[in-house]
Amino acid sequence: MNRALEGKVAAVTGASRGIGLVVARALAVEGASVALLARDKDRLALAADGIADSFALRTDVGDPDSVRDAFAQIRRRHGHLDLLVNNAAVAWPHTIEASTDAQLQAEVATNLLGPIYAIREAVPLLRAAGGGHIVNVSTESVLDPFPHLLVYAATKAALETLSAGLVHELKRERIRVTLLRAGRTDGSEFRAHWDPDAAARAEQDWIAGGFRGRISAAVPQPPERIAEAVLFAVTRPEGSMIDVVNVRACS
Repeated sequence: MNRALEGKVAAVTGASRGIGLVVARALAVEGASVALLARDKDRLALAADGIADSFALRTDVGDPDSVRDAFAQIRRRHGHLDLLVNNAAVAWPHTIEASTDAQLQAEVATNLLGPIYAIREAVPLLRAAGGGHIVNVSTESVLDPFPHLLVYAATKAALETLSAGLVHELKRERIRVTLLRAGRTDGSEFRAHWDPDAAARAEQDWIAGGFRGRISAAVPQPPERIAEAVLFAVTRPEGSMIDVVNVRACS
């Protein structure tokens, strides 16, 4: 059977869990050799064990040296790259006034600088392949930012601006860029490390502001819908590009 990504090399950040892991699996099923980038060593190893023709690269995307090392390993292993999916992201509920330095630095480093670092290292490898594709994963909350998650939404909004500009900057390199704006998705561990008290305060403000109704109105979509959208975008024939796609849950 002819697989759509046979012989291609892909890199996925935040690939040890959630959406990133499901996307990595889908790319591998279509024949890609997939580099899994994530910080959690144990979960990363477990993820790689379950995906054929994959390799784990323990990476903190917010650390430029860590990103350089990861892509240097991809270069040594394959010599090129065909596809980069920037999926890694972190967030904690907090108001701007109550935010800590560590929270702000981590959110900006992971959600915005991380994709920039990864793209910077990926471009020469994509060029070596004769062109390729970058997919940047954003969030529907950029359209209506939630209180207590404003920094998260702001970093993703900046990623969207970056994506729009990269379409033009990388066009002559034959590198396509897709912004994938994801809605509420099942199986996400987005809230896994939230402080219960901070989460409770956020919930109260969301209810008071009418945000809770919008959150609960839609049944979460399975992460496979995100993976399907990624596959559709990156397998378009040359001469076509899906530059923005919204994959949102509906009731």
